[in-house]
Amino acid sequence: MNLSMFIIGSAVFIVAFSFFKVTALHKTKNQNESWLKLISVFFVDLIVLVVGTLGVGIFFVSLFNAFHG
Repeated sequence: MNLSMFIIGSAVFIVAFSFFKVTALHKTKNQNESWLKLISVFFVDLIVLVVGTLGVGIFFVSLFNAFHG
């Protein structure tokens, strides 16, 4: 049960962050971005996704265990 709660928490974060990035992309469409800047943004987003997925997954499991003993 803990694994499924972790997966649900991770999926919630990934979906929410993806909606945020799509909205930000639509607002800042600029064709003159450099590849270096785009790659650095990609790695920052990757780190945020990994840390956020683990963090929210752990948070969901902790809440589940706290309320269900």
